[in-house]
Amino acid sequence: MNKKTNLCPTDHPDIVDLAAAVEQFVADGGIIDKIPIGESCTTVPPAALSASHLQDNQTSRAEKLHLLKELVAKGAGFSSLQYSLKMNRRDIKKLAIEHGVKITFSKPLGKTQRISRYDTSEVDDTVAGHAMHYSSLGYSALEIAQILELSVRQVWNIGKAYRFEFKQTKDESSD
Repeated sequence: MNKKTNLCPTDHPDIVDLAAAVEQFVADGGIIDKIPIGESCTTVPPAALSASHLQDNQTSRAEKLHLLKELVAKGAGFSSLQYSLKMNRRDIKKLAIEHGVKITFSKPLGKTQRISRYDTSEVDDTVAGHAMHYSSLGYSALEIAQILELSVRQVWNIGKAYRFEFKQTKDESSD
């Protein structure tokens, strides 16, 4: 069942002679460095690999800088920059500072203040009359504000301007 073949590397037709491969490498411009005695090839980085890695790193950095400038021009925040550039926040800041790119901090969209239907200085007498009527029925300022679609501050200002009071929400049974 187990067939063992006696195949030597020299018998394989695709394997090139080592001396011919070295000569071809040198002819193509490759440089062979000698490893000092006692060192291993893993501790000494090959010059050709480090040079190509450096060049790839510079190319990648230039592409990221170009993308950073485009995204910042569109108003992207840090979260989208981190996702697009695949870099952490610190590296993005460093890249932006080195190349003079100003990143504007985007603010999250929160609750906007409710635009009231009436301004306190332009309160209509009919609205004030409705507020007075609801106050006489025993509604609180908060309830009146909800019914008339005003802010509580506006209802209190109506009460001051027209000199009437609102029901207090204190528990009166504890007197």
